Amino acid sequence: MEVSESWIRKQATKLQLSIKEAAEFIGKGQQYVRVGLQEGRLKFGTAVPKFKDENEKEARRRAGKRNWDYDIQRVHVERYVGISYRKFLELKYVVVA
Repeated sequence: MEVSESWIRKQATKLQLSIKEAAEFIGKGQQYVRVGLQEGRLKFGTAVPKFKDENEKEARRRAGKRNWDYDIQRVHVERYVGISYRKFLELKYVVVA
């Protein structure tokens, strides 16, 4: 896929990444990222259930991907991966002038 330099620059300065973007960046599946954030195993973001339930175990059992909000900070993922998001995008896409 060919993209422009301005598109890469815009994407690389985003403060937050989506589940899909983070998964591609770390080289894992989207479900891996969702579950890792929900269980606190991945430290580059947080997952917060959209509902309030005193019994957290029951709440987690009922939860699906639409029942969670994710906060994934680009700079934290960059530290986790060891390269900048911009560099990742440049390696992934063909840049056209």
